[in-house]
Amino acid sequence: MRIYFKRQFLQLGHFPRKKCLIILLFGISLSLISLFYLLQWNIICLNAEIDMHLNLLCHEYHQGKAHGNLCRPICETGDVSVLSCQSMHKGKVAVFTAEWNGTIVVIKSHREKSDYMPLYWTDNSNLIFPNYEELVEMISQSLKLNFGVYLDDAISTLFPFFETESEKTVDLMTNLWQLSQDNEYVMLMTNQHSKMFPKILSTCGTFYAVEYAKPIPVHLKTDRNLRILHSKQILELLMKLASFQDPIHICDVKLEHFGLIGDHMVVIDVDTVFPRSVVERSTSDGRKCKQHQDCYLFDCQSLCNEITERCDKNLINNNLQLICEKIFLNSGLLLSGDLPGSQQFLIEKCAISGDPGTEAYYAKELLSYFNEYLRVSHF
Repeated sequence: MRIYFKRQFLQLGHFPRKKCLIILLFGISLSLISLFYLLQWNIICLNAEIDMHLNLLCHEYHQGKAHGNLCRPICETGDVSVLSCQSMHKGKVAVFTAEWNGTIVVIKSHREKSDYMPLYWTDNSNLIFPNYEELVEMISQSLKLNFGVYLDDAISTLFPFFETESEKTVDLMTNLWQLSQDNEYVMLMTNQHSKMFPKILSTCGTFYAVEYAKPIPVHLKTDRNLRILHSKQILELLMKLASFQDPIHICDVKLEHFGLIGDHMVVIDVDTVFPRSVVERSTSDGRKCKQHQDCYLFDCQSLCNEITERCDKNLINNNLQLICEKIFLNSGLLLSGDLPGSQQFLIEKCAISGDPGTEAYYAKELLSYFNEYLRVSHF
């Protein structure tokens, strides 16, 4: 009997250990896979990854392949020191805060080098590079076709951070060509003197430093007056974007894509900010579609023609409708207790109306309410 019980004890002791080991290995594997995708999608980030990118950038700088007057402070003098990587920036290679001569800046790079359209073309297996004058024309045409940007002097507007007397080497021209393909870089540089976007301060290769904007605080303890003020500032920003000859559309609307520089609101993530002509060209380009989502450019929406099964309809929404839906209502910037019933109803109507004809009406009514609220509260 003892032997029987002893054997039973040993058998029962082995199986739980095996089972625990299998569960442990499964848990570790699942955690590693989850970490991989969280890093891939930039939901989380690691400072070690930033160090890797900067080491590669500085290696290219010392080889003469990376140009711009941000290179020396990063790679030689140490005037730029990394503070922290920034998560939730899917689609960018790197986004991190740094201190530069006592000022906080944000340094970004949009793509891997292999993702840019190459500067050269091939002829009988030989690589052919344009000369500088051809490059200037290539950049001008690319800006018109891809970004709806028309510049008389594209080079001086987009690239003031390069020494004009520098030799126009292939590496320098490659830097210019790559930056000209970055929508965020182009939008920021063509609006450097506005107060709607952060300013670009300098570049090195495909990395560029921009002004730091404070995030908008939104939590239950955030003062109601402050939430109303920030809502008013976002609304005023939208009205400025709508006043462009080719109105600007924000096609990925999130509260974290807005921030404050001083007392004015700015759009801080500009990857998916385009002139209306570019958005309409993208959402109604005649491509095949099976469902309406096939005709979307992120949050900017068109419809699939059910008869032709082509994306050939006009936009069905606008900036204000998206802001009412995704920020005023869904983000918590405006809580239901902040608004009287009539204003809550107004925002709910605004959130479902993408009709361009009603945009001005809703903007006027909301701005009037925000101004009156802040006047009465003496905020």
